[in-house]
Amino acid sequence: MLLKDSYTLDAFALISNTDLRATFVYQSKLASLIKKMQTIINTLVITVFISFAAIFPSEAQITPDITLPNNTDIRIEGNNRIIEEGTQVGNNLFHSFQYFSIPIDNTAIFNNPLNIQNIITRVTGGSISNIDGLIKSNGTANLYLMNPSGITFGANARLDVGGSFLATTANSIKFTDGIEFSATETQHSPLLTLNVPVGLQFYDTSGEINVQGNGFPIQNSILRSPIDASIISTGLQVKPGNTLALIGGKILLDGGVLSNKNGRIDLAGIEQGEVNIKAESNRLFLNYGNKIIFRGISFLKNALVYVNSTEGKGNTINIHGNNVKVLNGALIMSQNQGFKQNGEISIKSDFLEVKDASEFGISGIYTSNFGNTPGENIELNSNKITIGGAQIATTTFSNAPGGEIIINANDYLKITGSTPSSVNQFGYGAINSFSYLNYGDSGNITGVIKNLILEDGGNITTASSSFGNTGNLKLSTQNITLQNGSSLGATTFNSGKGGNVLINANNTINIIGRSPIIGPSTINAATFGSGNAGNLEINTSKLIIRDGAGISTSTVSFGNAGNININASGSVDISGVDSNSKLPSFIDSSGTILDNSLRIRFNRVPIIPTGDGGKLIINAELVNIDTNAQVSVRNNGSGNAGILEITAKDINITNNGGVTATTSIGEGGNIIFNANNVLLRNSNISTSAGQQESKGNGGNININTELLLLLENSKITANAFEGRGGNVTINTQGIFPSFDSKITATSDRGIDGIVQINTLQFDFIKAAFVPPVINIPTVAQVCATRSGKAPNEFVDRGSGGIPQSPSDPLNSNYGWRDERQPISTKQSQQPIQIEVDQEYIEAQGWKDNGNGTVSFTTKPKEVIAYGSLSDSPCHNSKKYK
Repeated sequence: MLLKDSYTLDAFALISNTDLRATFVYQSKLASLIKKMQTIINTLVITVFISFAAIFPSEAQITPDITLPNNTDIRIEGNNRIIEEGTQVGNNLFHSFQYFSIPIDNTAIFNNPLNIQNIITRVTGGSISNIDGLIKSNGTANLYLMNPSGITFGANARLDVGGSFLATTANSIKFTDGIEFSATETQHSPLLTLNVPVGLQFYDTSGEINVQGNGFPIQNSILRSPIDASIISTGLQVKPGNTLALIGGKILLDGGVLSNKNGRIDLAGIEQGEVNIKAESNRLFLNYGNKIIFRGISFLKNALVYVNSTEGKGNTINIHGNNVKVLNGALIMSQNQGFKQNGEISIKSDFLEVKDASEFGISGIYTSNFGNTPGENIELNSNKITIGGAQIATTTFSNAPGGEIIINANDYLKITGSTPSSVNQFGYGAINSFSYLNYGDSGNITGVIKNLILEDGGNITTASSSFGNTGNLKLSTQNITLQNGSSLGATTFNSGKGGNVLINANNTINIIGRSPIIGPSTINAATFGSGNAGNLEINTSKLIIRDGAGISTSTVSFGNAGNININASGSVDISGVDSNSKLPSFIDSSGTILDNSLRIRFNRVPIIPTGDGGKLIINAELVNIDTNAQVSVRNNGSGNAGILEITAKDINITNNGGVTATTSIGEGGNIIFNANNVLLRNSNISTSAGQQESKGNGGNININTELLLLLENSKITANAFEGRGGNVTINTQGIFPSFDSKITATSDRGIDGIVQINTLQFDFIKAAFVPPVINIPTVAQVCATRSGKAPNEFVDRGSGGIPQSPSDPLNSNYGWRDERQPISTKQSQQPIQIEVDQEYIEAQGWKDNGNGTVSFTTKPKEVIAYGSLSDSPCHNSKKYK
């Protein structure tokens, strides 16, 4: 006050002077002195205020520093802090603050000229910015807020900016001409620039960005409806079409909400490195180089990150961090509601964790399509991915396809299911793509994963319950483990075509166990509707299936089951049963009748399925089927069974293992073996048809092998009920059976099949397997009865000859006697001439001797060939009607 009073007295003295010239000089000096004193006073006031704010930073609110050529000015109107002045260079407006915080119910208004394109703001005081009010700006300018010490957005924080909003804890903002606007080196800052920002520079460990809130819980039913971002009244949101970006050290959304319509959301946790920025109109695109050190990002307590598109402007969510965690019911979502191409959800991290539910719902990452263009993709790039009781899914509710899911996991992907609950009805732990209601196809799922682990019902599946087709599932891995009811597969529930499943595993695939609630661990392709199921192909070095697990393609309805093709450069091992249910391990392609309780859930499923089963082909070095395990093609409905073919160096079927082809009504499937060695030990190979007294014909069995061993009550059977029994053809260099093993081809009420064994060994091996259907008299075979058993009879009368079985003793009605003349002892001995026995020639037929007996001959008048015979005229005789 003394200074001010002194200048006032001097002014009065000058005015009383009558010399005008002197008056003018003194007035000019006065003006200069007053301006200097105002600057000194303002500096003193700011210095005092800053000192006070350092003691009470939370009370400081918004305080400018004095580091710019033209410093920022703050005007207070009630709860509004109006930010003016600053340094304008071209279309850029620079502000610099010592402190920048906004209490609840307060507003910070950037009163910028309308020609400004970028408002670039830094906070230099070393304290966190606490923002729990509204940030507002004029026009369409992008707003950059930089505070290396950290930024916290409270539950009441809001944005009302015309352009994009970027909050960062970087050290500086870089421009195209190389100039940096630094928040840590303010005393050495160069001249400001009119160029556009092109990067964020992180030199040291930077502060965190926290977004707090009460979450935005979304029930699972809401996921099936379009959501407009404008109804989300909480959290941070920018104007439609712009970018909302949080680029800092650690990023935490603790119940926080971020939303955007027709725009982008970028989140990155960075410790060191440079982020590139590209501006297109009011949209910012961020690019992350290879030399960046990332930090963690966490989404907790029903936190929500949401974008929706009505104009197809590429609504995108990009998340980059070291450890990315989506927990406690948090959701990352994108919806397409428009008519143009859209964006995606992209997450890049070293470790991605999505798990746990809240009282409102499960954690998840979702895209939904309600528009007329393909839905948004989900792309995950991580070293390690863990999903527990949560879901990652793309869905379409429209006529356009759903988004795809692309997974790249350099170390592992682990998915764990959870116990079903009121919140998590299906015990989610899944990656899925779905199609509902209309004609849109569900998206493909593609993964390049070093190690894939699914347990406790975890699954990766594509499905369609609409008229659209099911997406394909394609996985390339080193190792796969499925345990306790986990699954990989593709399913169609309606008229759409089922998706194909392709699994490439360089090392080992383990499929283990069952869940008492969910069922077996499986790789499967299925149809519950009129659409055909997709095909399933597995390429691996070693495939292990045990403890009640399996691989299957199936139909329970009108569509056909798909084919199974398994190629193993090493072995295929199938063994064991589930310890609780005692159900066996399996590989099958089937038509299956659903339990009534399940049919009620799938109301389009008929009582008896009509679709055909698919083919099952296995190519391996070694195939082991052990301890009750089953490999089969079957159909319990009215459709036919498929073909089952195994090609391997060695095929071992042991301990009640089975290879079967069965039908209830339709035609039986064929079984084909191609191997060097085939071993059966207390096991069976069988085809059968007509389990419901139908006229389906039994399938054929064709075994091509160098060596066939049948031990310990093993069986090879081709059976039918009313239809023709299947044929058994064995081409081998050696067949070695035990006495209790059997080979049969029969029909309960129809014509028996044929057993034909082609071997280089002589008949005594074949003789051990002479079934009643070989060399059957013509009249007995052709004139099958119209009902009941069809008797066959073979009468063997005579004396001497080879016994009927190698186990029978030589028997003759005549003793041995020597008819030769005695040799004179005086006769000189001549060299012995050895005569080679005449080759035995197999009988080719028989003739009637006219006395009630028949004789076998090599030159019959009528040759009876091995094979099926045409119907005899006796079937047309009235005698047999």
